Amino acid sequence: MSLIEGIETVYYQTANMEESVRFYTEVLGLTLKNRHGIDWAEYEIGGIDVAIAGELARKPQQGGATVVFKSGDVEALRDALQAADAQFDPIDDSGGAKMINFEDPDKNKLIAVEPL
Repeated sequence: MSLIEGIETVYYQTANMEESVRFYTEVLGLTLKNRHGIDWAEYEIGGIDVAIAGELARKPQQGGATVVFKSGDVEALRDALQAADAQFDPIDDSGGAKMINFEDPDKNKLIAVEPL
């Protein structure tokens, strides 16, 4: 019997809740599921909750979790990231999938994969 059955929530700390909510909502196009001021913002993506927690007075510690998103159009995502002046790497086309590495406003690493 496995003690781990899936992912309930993945979350990052933020230094600026408004900027993070704008990024996840406007740039990535996610729908905000639940929000409690500057303490919590939550999105449901494919049955998994991804959240931003507790605005901090200083920059969050780097090296937390990495979320890998499924994408239907990595090139459109790249264009949205570029328009928002977000940091991202070139698209990696492995032949079986396209992948892009990028960062949210707090420099948390995110990845999006488009299966081909």
